Amino acid sequence: MSRNQDSPALRAGGSLCDLWPRLAAFPASRTDEALRELMEWIAREIDADNVIWIGAVRVLGGAAAKKDPFFGWRLRERLPLLPDPEPYRRALKDYYDPEHYGKLTPTYRSRSHADKMDHVGMTGRASLAGAGSFRVHRLRDKGWIDFKAWKRTLNYRIYYQEPGIIDRITIGFPVTDRCESFFLIDRFQRKGAPRRRPFTRREADAAGLAVRSAPGLHRRLFLGNGLIAGDKPFSPAQRRVLGGLLDGFTEKEIAAAAGQTAGTTHQYVKALYARYGVTSRAALMAQWLTG
Repeated sequence: MSRNQDSPALRAGGSLCDLWPRLAAFPASRTDEALRELMEWIAREIDADNVIWIGAVRVLGGAAAKKDPFFGWRLRERLPLLPDPEPYRRALKDYYDPEHYGKLTPTYRSRSHADKMDHVGMTGRASLAGAGSFRVHRLRDKGWIDFKAWKRTLNYRIYYQEPGIIDRITIGFPVTDRCESFFLIDRFQRKGAPRRRPFTRREADAAGLAVRSAPGLHRRLFLGNGLIAGDKPFSPAQRRVLGGLLDGFTEKEIAAAAGQTAGTTHQYVKALYARYGVTSRAALMAQWLTG
């Protein structure tokens, strides 16, 4: 198949009707697998090299948000379909540092210019500035960023040029007034490989339709990571206990599977209930059926 044409599946309208029931069939405890199913569909349908989900939470408001380079938002969870290239992993590390809860890391400050905007980047600020509305943008879309000026920035060199990203579709989906779901869809230029083209508008629209058609999945991703009611993601241990509760296992069974004492597991359960503002497993599970 030529990379200069839309894929046959895309020209035929894709297979969204087949995707929707597959996504709906995943139980609450397997939300990450449902996300992967959606990512694989997008990558296959529009010939993308990687798809990344990011969960962002608003931690600042009012005047503080207006002065903040991220408009008060912080990136809390990041799940890529495929492992990132090593240069990209190194560049991303400090964005997910625990110190980055509500403030900016020393590494961020050291890389930034006096106005502290270059490291954030035009694309990041443009994405976050649109919070509250569904949006789909390509790097070269008119009126989104000054593409020529952006290519002269440190942000472009570190996060796009070094990893070899030649184009990116950014999709923003508002989940609540303080939670935003983002999909970053990348196309790479590999050394020695035939020249790749940027994404077409039609490909961006197809990806946007797929993302917009699964509102329940977005909410479940934030629920499962503990971000609906808080701004700190769950630890792996918390997520394991939560998964056991959602799958209907008893606390004793969850403790045995995790190698914990029953008392330790019970404390995890109590903390999870408090985080979600519920007092029973039925009430906890009902949150996955809402919205």
